[in-house]
Amino acid sequence: MVEAAAIQPDAVSVRRLQREDAAAVRELDGLILGEDRSSTWAEYVDRFLAFSRLGTQALPWSGSQVAEVEDGVVGFLLAERQSSGYGLPPGVRIVAVAVHPDFRNLGVGRQLVDALRADAKRQGIKHLYSVLQDRDERDAEFMRNCGFELAPVKVFVAEA
Repeated sequence: MVEAAAIQPDAVSVRRLQREDAAAVRELDGLILGEDRSSTWAEYVDRFLAFSRLGTQALPWSGSQVAEVEDGVVGFLLAERQSSGYGLPPGVRIVAVAVHPDFRNLGVGRQLVDALRADAKRQGIKHLYSVLQDRDERDAEFMRNCGFELAPVKVFVAEA
């Protein structure tokens, strides 16, 4: 993999997620988390891609993206359509954003979000969402830096 210090910001390209990206997404996720938390990444990617092929479904199109340099994938963003609910208008929910540790603080995550925003706008979608745990302050700061604001929603949890 090309070293991050050796690349220029314009050397990173962002494009829509493709089926062939599943292994790279899984590998990057494992690298970041230090474990292979999903043996089903290929199926997960398939699910996101299926939405973009099903024009007759209520919620087609996923908008998922990957960031790559000439050596391969250095970041990904998984997103899916959301119907209206809980007082929020319909939009796209960001499910996961990940950037290779060597490529952080270079604007790669922002490029992924910007690509999703542009893609959503072309689809006539007006709102993007992300749900984070309260303790994820680093992720919350990233979302704020990408132009997101806190939503007026409360989530309640109880044990079954």
